[in-house]
Amino acid sequence: MDNEEMVQLVTKEILRQLQQNPVITQGQSLPSQHKALIIFTGGTIGFEQGLAEIKKLQGLCFAVTAVLSASAEQILGIERVTEALGSHIDIVTAHSPYPGKILREADIVIIPVLTQNTAAKVAHTLSDTMVSTLILQGLMMGKPVVAACNAADPLDSWRAQYTMGNSSPGLIKALQGNLQKLADFGMELVPVDSIAKVSQKRLCQKEQMAVNHTAEPAVGKPAHKKAVLDAAAIQTAAQNGTKSITVPKGTILTPLARDVARECGVELVQG
Repeated sequence: MDNEEMVQLVTKEILRQLQQNPVITQGQSLPSQHKALIIFTGGTIGFEQGLAEIKKLQGLCFAVTAVLSASAEQILGIERVTEALGSHIDIVTAHSPYPGKILREADIVIIPVLTQNTAAKVAHTLSDTMVSTLILQGLMMGKPVVAACNAADPLDSWRAQYTMGNSSPGLIKALQGNLQKLADFGMELVPVDSIAKVSQKRLCQKEQMAVNHTAEPAVGKPAHKKAVLDAAAIQTAAQNGTKSITVPKGTILTPLARDVARECGVELVQG
């Protein structure tokens, strides 16, 4: 087995372990990896589970800015959001200036509860609210947009619990058609309990694509795919008590991985 194959296997195993245990060891201080724009609508189906998923991402060094629609501010309340995610996070409400700069700087847009109303607006490209505008512009910027679709799915089991599972075939078709349009626009629709896992995966893919683009050989030279050692691998190694990691020659070490290694006291030895 060559060095490239070894690093790929190690990275795959580390990512698997991260998915099983995505919380940082208590007392560790790590730099923020990614900026996440979290958009809260006024929906309650899956809201508490959505908060727990965002909390997991914070444990993985995601810096969070929360946007609350007018109905979210009224129904859910700013206090509940800050209680779960911390009073230090930035909050944007319907009365705030439009957060265009925050959207541009965000690495990912996450919607913990996608309501049927918001799904219908975005599916028909209506940008008459701050929330629908942010989602549409995020998609147009090519940013990863991940949304929990439980509240918008007419056949979701939670709908039946709330006695809303008896829709006519025509209504079911229309509501599911809205979700299909969103998927066609590039939105990733997931169950609420998959938000953290899918968001992390999307950004790992984005980082990998950027690294691969950087590592592309010059025209006329043979292509040699290079292995990558990223921040997730360093983070998990530190959690397991590793103090030194040998980096095989030719392996790409991301800048964030160097920062995490320095913060965790892990020595990187060039092999």
